[in-house]
Order: sequence, then structure tokens, then C-alpha cells
Amino acid sequence: MQSILARLTALRHRALGLTLGAGAVLALATGLGLALLWVACEALLFLSPAWRLTGGVFVLFAAGTVSALFLRRTLPVVLSQHRFALFVEKRYPQLGQRLISALELCAAEGSVQQSPELLAAATQRAAELLRETTAGQILDHRPLVVHLRLLGVATALTCVCFALFYDDLAVAAGRCAHPLTAYEQPPRTLIEIRPGDLEVVKGENATLHIYFAAHKPRLARIMRRPNPDAPWQDQTLIVERADSIRHTFRQVQRPFHYAIAADDGRSAEYQVHVIDPPAVERLRLHYEYPAYSRLSARIEEESGDIQCLAGTQVDIEIFANKELADAILVLDDTLSVPARVDGQTARVSFEIRHSGYYQLALTDRKGVRNRDPIRYAIRVSEDMPPEITIVDPGRDMDLPESLNILLKAEAIDDFSIERIVLVHRTNDGPQRRSELHARPDREILINHVWDLAAANLLPEDRVYYHLEVFDNDQVSGPKKGQSRQYSLRFPSLYELYEEANKAQEEQLNDLEELAREGQEHQEYLERVRRELLKSEELSWEQKKELESTLEREAARARALEELTAELEETIEEAKEKGTGSENLLDKLERIRELMGDIAAPELQRALAELQQAAENPDPKAMAEALKQFNEDQQAFQERLDRTIALLEQVQTEQKLQAAVEQAAELAKRQEQINDELAKEQNGLRQQQQEGSLQRDTERLNEQLRELGDSMEAQNPQTAAQLAQQADAMEQGKMSGRMRKMVQEMQAKANTQAQKIGKGLEEDLGKLAANLQGIQAEFNAGEKDQLSQKLRRAMREVVQLSQRQENLLDTTGDTRHPTEATLAEDQFALLLGTGQVTERLAAVGRRTMSLAQGLNATIGYALRHMKEAAENLGQRETQRAQKPQEQAMRYLNETVLLLRESLDNLAQAQSPSGFGEAMQKMLGLSEQQSQLNEASQQALAQAQQQGPGQGGQEFRRQLGRISAEQSRLMQALGELGRSLRGNRGAQQRVEAIEKDIREVLTDLGQHRLDQRTLQNQERIYQRMLDASRSLHSRGFKEKRQGKTGADQPYAGPTTLPMDLGQVPDRWRQALREALEGPYPDEYHALLKRYYEQVYQDAQERETQ
Repeated sequence: MQSILARLTALRHRALGLTLGAGAVLALATGLGLALLWVACEALLFLSPAWRLTGGVFVLFAAGTVSALFLRRTLPVVLSQHRFALFVEKRYPQLGQRLISALELCAAEGSVQQSPELLAAATQRAAELLRETTAGQILDHRPLVVHLRLLGVATALTCVCFALFYDDLAVAAGRCAHPLTAYEQPPRTLIEIRPGDLEVVKGENATLHIYFAAHKPRLARIMRRPNPDAPWQDQTLIVERADSIRHTFRQVQRPFHYAIAADDGRSAEYQVHVIDPPAVERLRLHYEYPAYSRLSARIEEESGDIQCLAGTQVDIEIFANKELADAILVLDDTLSVPARVDGQTARVSFEIRHSGYYQLALTDRKGVRNRDPIRYAIRVSEDMPPEITIVDPGRDMDLPESLNILLKAEAIDDFSIERIVLVHRTNDGPQRRSELHARPDREILINHVWDLAAANLLPEDRVYYHLEVFDNDQVSGPKKGQSRQYSLRFPSLYELYEEANKAQEEQLNDLEELAREGQEHQEYLERVRRELLKSEELSWEQKKELESTLEREAARARALEELTAELEETIEEAKEKGTGSENLLDKLERIRELMGDIAAPELQRALAELQQAAENPDPKAMAEALKQFNEDQQAFQERLDRTIALLEQVQTEQKLQAAVEQAAELAKRQEQINDELAKEQNGLRQQQQEGSLQRDTERLNEQLRELGDSMEAQNPQTAAQLAQQADAMEQGKMSGRMRKMVQEMQAKANTQAQKIGKGLEEDLGKLAANLQGIQAEFNAGEKDQLSQKLRRAMREVVQLSQRQENLLDTTGDTRHPTEATLAEDQFALLLGTGQVTERLAAVGRRTMSLAQGLNATIGYALRHMKEAAENLGQRETQRAQKPQEQAMRYLNETVLLLRESLDNLAQAQSPSGFGEAMQKMLGLSEQQSQLNEASQQALAQAQQQGPGQGGQEFRRQLGRISAEQSRLMQALGELGRSLRGNRGAQQRVEAIEKDIREVLTDLGQHRLDQRTLQNQERIYQRMLDASRSLHSRGFKEKRQGKTGADQPYAGPTTLPMDLGQVPDRWRQALREALEGPYPDEYHALLKRYYEQVYQDAQERETQ
């Protein structure tokens, strides 16, 4: 029985699907047909939204109703199992009534009257027959096929209708798709106008073509009005149902709007534009000046007149009142230049060559030309010639030894300078021209080093020169300007050295006079101090004499400062003229520094204190001031004596150097004259040069004898060698042979003159070589002698240090001998050290190679030895041990400084004490500035992070800053040790060390605040001040007077723009600092310092 039920269920499902599909196809076919009818009615009747909506609802309702009726008739059979079984038996008669009987017996299973055998037999037979059937035998497909045919007919009908009436049906279908939208019914008559909007030249006709579609009218109206706000004016047109007509507006003068109407149709509104003749509304002139003028391009729109340089390319941009077809520029009514037209603009370019006029001929796209074109003027500006002035030297002068002249000139042109030419000639010789390299510009500042070494100049030659300047006028040709002519004289080496020697002699005499006066003042002041201690009162005459002596002492200090400045000028002049070797100039420079240190600030303060004490009635205070001044005066006198001794030695070396160089120059000059004779150049110039050479040779002979006499006491061997060379010159009869050569040259006997010249050249070369050998031997001997003395002093100091160490051990031993014996030994060491000190002082008067601080260090050793001896003499052994230990330490440092002095002497180094200290202090200040910036950044980061954040990182930063600050303090301590003996410099270093210790205390407590930053800034400022103090020793600020001279003005041509503004005091302070007596190395540090202060001040003002 289960198989029968499963089979019936499957058949029922398939029957249900067929029935529903047939119903859907029927509904679709019915809806498509009715929809086509609905769209056709809309296309024919243009239904209102209500009727359109009603038709749509009817289509949907009718399709649904037909489908529902079909399903009502067929679905009950499928949904009922009993009825479907009867339907199956009907479709398959072989079943008879077995299927329905089996279903009924199954439904009645379990009743008493039912026979199981009968049920089984009926069921088995029904199942067998049911299995033999197929779905196609039972199910009815005819309704679905019929409905599909109906759908195909409806679809074909729809396609045919749309194919035939697509335009109408498509628009109607669109309206049916929006049944609730109200559409406006289109007119029956459609109107098209060509061309629509018109443009006509004023006074000409305008013709229209009017086209009609759909319903053709009999009459039409043309409507016209001047603007959209004015009423229409109608005019009737006869159409007679034609497809198109043509209408003409006669002699149009003004623009207007128009439209065409016919029956229920109306065209769009169009406009007729009246075209005016073309005209120039404005001009834009683009000036492209000639390249040589270096003027930037300029645009002018004020007028069409042209004013420019000849050769200027002018690009005229024409703005017309309408679009153009053609534009032509007419020059002077003769030359026509076509323009490039682009819409309402046109461009034309041409080059200006001369003055004149031009006009513009315009044509619009309708062929209309402009009337009465304007004439525009063309004016050409003149290019002025350039000017040039020689600023430096700007006078006639002697040539320096280097034969290099720094030429400074100012050239100016109204547009640009192209070339600068140096024109010169020697004596009456031909002119030579050399072009100077300069970047073309309107104003040029020329700095040219003119090397005259290749000019083969001889002493007393004169070089006449001037500068010529050319502009870059490439149109009419370059114009020339010329400076004033100056001359350069080539002096002999003898003249240069004679001048330098004379200046040094005067300086040395002045120093010796100052030394004598100082000795007298020192003796007098000592007598006054002793009398004051005895009588405790000075008479009025004694007070006046004391005041006079103090005034003379102050004047002596000022005179020494002036001599220091004069020596500096002498050094600069020697550098410029080349009258000294590098070694001699270095020695003179260090002597100048030593002279600057003589009148140190300590002596000046002691003098001021003594002058104040002289006004004080207290005799003890005055006696103490006299004592202090005498101590400083003694040091002053010792340094002055050393300076005089060094100057005398340097002067001797310089004289020897002068003799060597003069001999070499004489040989070179003789060689040059010989070369010119070999080239058949035997003129007045060569004869004059040989005569000058003879006079200089005689002078050299005299110098050698004088130098030998002056060196007799200092170095007898060198003196004898110089005298021997002077005798050789006399024996060789150099002067007479030169006189003979001049005579031969005057007689034009060139061969004989050349022969004499060759011999003279050879002898002079030998003389120069011999003098160089004497100089080298002298320098080596002096160096060796000084080295031996320094080594001896070093050995003696080592022995003294060892004896001092042994004495220290003995003093600390409880089994030491009597205090008297220890005191005698300590006094013996003191005397021995004093002897070494005296010998070193003697060495110091002969060389500048002693290490800085050597005298102060051994002086400290003497002081501590004396203190230890006094304590031992008073039987205070415990108190004597510390000064003994200090004395030993300073002796050891003395040994190291002596070793450094030997190295300086061996390597020919020239260590400058205060100059080196200034450089070190400058480097420390730079490092301190960087450290200050790091501290500021660390504090700023900590403040941004807030309390409790970034603590470990902040501590690490403080550790790095503290380590760097400690390193700077250690370097500062080493610098302080090198400044021993200079009380003022040491006090400055000690003040800086005190500030650094305060900063290190803050950093050690992990504290970094504004107070710490202020301390660091104070350290930085004190380093700057200390370096400035070291650098300014030996210099004095004073005005320098010069004779006024006319100079060309090269400044701005207008006043500055910042007149009357509020001054910035920080910027002013920076400018004053940069203009102050700071070294060049300071400028970057000063700028950084003041910029930081300026930034901090601004931040405080904003807060």
C-alpha cells in the first residue's frame, strides 16, 4: 500500500506544478494582451492620470481573474487524494476501480467486516497496474500548451504593434509606466528655425528658414521684441501648409529677440545680434629688452606708446571688441607686420631700431575692417657709457716685495658692464692689456690681485696703469669708460730693509729709555716706602714728587702700549713688503705679545691702588700699596728687560737675513740684466738698472762690515765670516766692474758688457750662497747652544726634585736629624733652584721657545721651598711637609715644561702663550654653548612630559650633561695651570670653576631648573670675557687719524625703509658686540648667544 501512496503523491505534485504553470501562463497572456490594449488607448486618447490608473488596475484585475477561474476549476482535483485517484483511473482505464477500492479498503482497515485477503489482493493488483503507467499517460498537458500558444500570440501581436507604431506606443508606454504623473499634451504642429540665433552686421539683412512638421498650418505668426521684458510685436506669415518658408529682416540696426507661432505650436525664442565694426579696446605691451641690458621683461597697459632701448623686442597684445580674422601692424605707413590672431586677441612682435610711429589694421571674421586707426608713438632711449674709479690703492705708491697689488675699483653702467681691462706700461714701454674677470652686472666691485712678478721689473722701474671698462651694448656697439692713471714704483730691497731697520731702531731706543726710567722710578719708590716706614709721614714736597712719579709711571705704561701698537704695524708692514722670514716675523709677533703682557692689568690696578693710597693719610696702607706696586713693578721691569734683549737679538737676525736676501736679489737683478742684453735690449733702462745695482752692492758691503762689528761680542765666529765676505767683495772689485759694464753698455759694446755681466752674476751668486751658509751656521749654533743650556737646566731640576723628595722623606721620619740640619738642607735646595731660575731667565732673553708657564711654575717651587725652610727653621716639621710636597710637585712640572721647551726649540715651533690660551678658551666656550643647548632641551622635554613621566630618561640625560660639564672643568683646570704667573687671567679661570662647581652640585642632586641654566649661561659669558681679555693683551683701543680723500659713492640711491621705527635693543646689542674688539672666531658664538637671549625675552613677553 505504501508504494501506491508514494506513487500517487509524486503524480499529484507534478500535476500541481503543471496546473500552477498553466495558470501563470494564462495570466501573463491575458495581461500582455490587455496591456497592449491599454497602451493603444493611451496613445490614441492621451488619458488623464485617473483613467490611466483605472486602465492599469483593470489589466491587473482581468489577468488575475482569468487565472483564478482556471485554477478554481482544476486545483480541487489535484488537492484531493480521492478525486485525484478517480482522475488517475479515468486517465488509465486498465485500473478499473482497483485504485479507488485499494484506497477505500486501506482507509477501512481494522473493521470486522474487512477481509485481509481481499485487501491484499486489491492492493497488489492496483500497485502492479500503477507501476506500469507513466506520468505522461496520466497527467494532462493540454491546458499548459494552450496557454503557451495564447502567450505567444499576445507577444507576437505586441511586437508587431510596436514595430509599426513604435514612436507613439513607446511614449504612451512611458506614460503608462507612471500612471499618476500628469503629462502635457504635445502640440500638433512642430516648428524648427534655422539658424536660430543670428549675427548680422549693422544695417544688413537677416534671413531665416522656418520648417514645419506634423500638422501643417495655413498661417503663421512671427513675434519680435527688443528685449525679454518688452511685449511681442506680431507679423503674419502665409504658409499654405508648406513644409518650410523663408523670412528676411530688412536692414537690421539693433539687436532683438524673435519666435514663430502656428496653430498650437510655437518655436523657441531666438536672438538677432548686431555686429559692430572691429576696434581696439586696449593694448598690452610686452618689452623684451636686449640681452646685454640685463633688464627683466616688462608689461605695460597704460597706453600704446612705446619707449625703450634700441634692439628691444616688443610684443603687442591687441584686445579687440570682437573676434578677429586678421590684424596687421603698419610701421611708419610703409612696413606691414602680420599679427597672430586668436579670437578677440592678436599678437604681433617686432624689434625697435629707431623712433617713429605705428598703427593697427583689424578685420573681424565677417571681413569688416576698423575705421580711423590710432597712431602710436615709438621713442628710443639712449644707452650711456660706463664709468670706473680705482678706489685702492687710488694713489701712486711703491710696489711691495711680493709684487702683488690688490686693485679695488668700482664700475657702474646704466645697464651692464661686460669687460674690464687693465692697461699698463713699464716706464715708456708699450702698453699691455689684460682682461679682468668679473661677473657682468650694473655695478661691479673689483678686487683683483695684480701679480707683477712676470713683468721682470728692476729697482726704480715705474709701472703706469689705468682701467678701461666696456658695456655690453650689442646693438650700437660697446661703449668705453676709463679711470684715472696711477703709477707703481719698484723699490730696491736695500730701501725696504733700511726703512724697517730704522723703525725697529727707534722702537728699541724707546724701550731702553722706558727701562731706564722704570729703574729710576723703582729705586725712588723703594726709598719713599722705607722713609714712610720710619717717619710714618711724608712732607708736602714728597707727596707732590710721589704724585709726579706715579703720573710718569702711568705715562710710561701708555707709551709701552703705543710701542706695542707700533710694533704690530711694523710686523704688518714687514709681512706686506716681505722684509723678514716667517721665523723672524713669528718671533716679532710673540715679542709684541710679550710687550702687551708687560703692562698687564695687574700692574695697572696696582698703580691705580697706589694713586688712591697716596690720597689716603694712612701711612700703613700707603706703605703696603708701595710694596705691592714694587713687586708688580719688578715683574714689569724684568719683562721689559727680556723684551729689549729679544728685540736686540731679533734685530741682529733680521740684519743677517736682510744681507742674505739682498745678496740673492743682487744676483737675480744681474741675471735679468744679462738676459736682456742677450736679447739685444741695451737701452737707457738697462744702463740705469746696472748703475742702481752698483750703488746697492756698495751698500751691501758697508752693511756686512757694520753687522760683523755689531756681532763681535755675541758671536765672534759669525762676525769674522761676515768681515771675510766684505773683504772678498772689495778684492773682487765688484763695484768697479759694474761701473765698467755701464760704460761698455753706453758704448754699445754688448759682447764685452755681457762678458763682464756673466762674471758679476757668478760672483754675486757665490756671495749669496756664502751668506746663506753663514746664516744657517749661525742659527744652528744658536739653537744648539740654547738646547744645551735647557738640557743642563732639566738635569739640575731633576736632581733638585730627587733631593727634595729625599728631604721630604727625612722630614717625615721620626728618627730625623735636628731641625737645624733639615733647615740648612732646605735652604741649600732653595739656593740651587734660584740659580737654575737665573740661568733660565738668561735663556728666556735669547729665545721665545720656552713653554708658557715655565717661569711661574719654578717660581711656585721657590715660594714653597722658602716656606718649608722657614717652618723648619722654626722647628715646625709637620707644617714644613706640605710645602715640601708642593715644591717637589712644581719641580716635576718644571721638568715637563723644560721638555716641552726643548721640543719647541727642536721643531722650530713658535708657541704663543696668550694666543694659544685664547684659542683654548674659545674652544671651551663653544663646547659650553653646546652643553647649554643640551640642558635647555632636556628641561623642555621634562616639562612637556610632566611630573612622573620619563624619569629614568631624564636622569640619564642629567648624567651625560654632568659628565660633559666635569670634562670641561678638567680642561679649564689644565688651561689655568698654563696661565700661572698671570694673576688676572687666573682669577677669571677660578671664577668660572666656581660657577661650574655650583652647576655640578645641582646636577648631582638630579636638579635642573632655570637657576641651573642661568649659571651655565654665566659660565659661557665669562668664558667669552676671559678669551677676549687674553686676546686683547698688548692692544689698545684708539682712533686712527687719516687724511680725507675724495671717494666715489657706491651706496644706496634711496633712504632706507626703516626710518623712525622703534629700535630693537637686543639687535643693537648684538651689532655693538660684533663691532667690538672680539676676535673673528667669536662672531658665531656671539650671534648664537644673543639670539638665544632674544628668543627667551620674546617667550617671557608672550607669557
